[in-house]
Amino acid sequence: MQTLEHLNARGERARLFPVLSECSKEGRTLSIVLATMARVPEFAAELLKAAGRRPGARTKVEAFTEVSFPKIKTANFRPDGLLVVDTGRTIWKAFVEAKIGNETLKQAQLENYLRLARDVGVDAVITFSNEFAALPEHHPTQVDQRLTKKIELLHFSWFSVLTMINLLAENEEVSDDDHVFLLHELERFLLHKSAGMKRFDSMGTEWTRALDTIRTGAPLSKSSADVVGVAANWQPELRDMCLLLSRKTSANVDLKLAAKHRSDPRGRLKADCLSIAEYGCLSASIDVADAAAPIDIEVDLTTRTIRVSMKLTAPGDKVQQRSRLNWLLRQLDEQEGDDIRILCNWPGRAPQTVSTLKQARDDESLHSHPDKSMLPNSFVVMKLMTDGRKFSGRKTFVDCFEELVVEDFYGTIVEQLAAWQPPARKLRPAVEEVSADNEPT
Repeated sequence: MQTLEHLNARGERARLFPVLSECSKEGRTLSIVLATMARVPEFAAELLKAAGRRPGARTKVEAFTEVSFPKIKTANFRPDGLLVVDTGRTIWKAFVEAKIGNETLKQAQLENYLRLARDVGVDAVITFSNEFAALPEHHPTQVDQRLTKKIELLHFSWFSVLTMINLLAENEEVSDDDHVFLLHELERFLLHKSAGMKRFDSMGTEWTRALDTIRTGAPLSKSSADVVGVAANWQPELRDMCLLLSRKTSANVDLKLAAKHRSDPRGRLKADCLSIAEYGCLSASIDVADAAAPIDIEVDLTTRTIRVSMKLTAPGDKVQQRSRLNWLLRQLDEQEGDDIRILCNWPGRAPQTVSTLKQARDDESLHSHPDKSMLPNSFVVMKLMTDGRKFSGRKTFVDCFEELVVEDFYGTIVEQLAAWQPPARKLRPAVEEVSADNEPT
């Protein structure tokens, strides 16, 4: 193993069928995942791209487990794994640490691995656990930032790995039948309870305490433990819900993050805390491949309401108020209409008009303007969850939130909606034809 020798390290190649003791569940799960990465280039490429690398057709991946450094006396700890990525021009190396079940990543352990990586010439530390992060570089565990100036610290939840291999297999992005078989087998293994995978399922005790504070009318501080806890749980729940929607649509579903928050996860957390403290609200927007528009989400802690909506530009080729509204209503023909709200936006300072879908069907004048030359420029289709009891429960909130976004809104509304596109341009006389017609006879 030339790679390990260059690092003065010892270890074993990651095995698809590891021979480990019953108590070594983390080692078994990680070994199988790393071995599959080393043998299925499409899987390795997908994970490496998410980690900010650019693998090419000639890239080779080696994976090792139980790596130790006997010549370094201070290194009495050893990472669970090591990835070596050789592009032909550069070699990129990363330690890998895995936790399963309820085990969480520890700051002290990660800082030790970052120091070891610096000392032995390893470029990154990658972690896997049941904790969620919006992006791989948004690590769920805070560490001394001085240690990450030269060493990358990246994180993947186990469900992000499952989603990755599921989309590769389902979308037929892997051509080799043996590789497809390996991905399906890895998926089957990860879904077994022995692999220790867990979805996000609770908003934590901070959720109920924050709601109780709002109910009493007392102010919330953006730096209080309850507010920070709510924001810190809201973000992984969003990520978990996006991964679930990805698996249910066989398409990538991503959070729309402000540019400044993509590079500053702490800034994003502070912004959510400020939103809770000042407005009692949390919001998000998600992109689903091929959907008519982003899905916008607002969670109102003050009224205990969840609002999920999509904004569509009105059709520019329709020149009557009624025809623009009918364009939208026709797309929702299959829906009952009592629990769907239609919001119509008008130019300038004209007030927004609001009704249920059923009301809009029964009385089109609800979405009209006295000035018939005034045309609506956009529509918002919305569904709400107003059950305060379900909203208040730290587990029931997660259940009803995901049901509203995934099943109720996406499954019944988003699948029916299409964005307006300008019609194909009509033929007109070419410039030379016009010139010929104007010539004197």
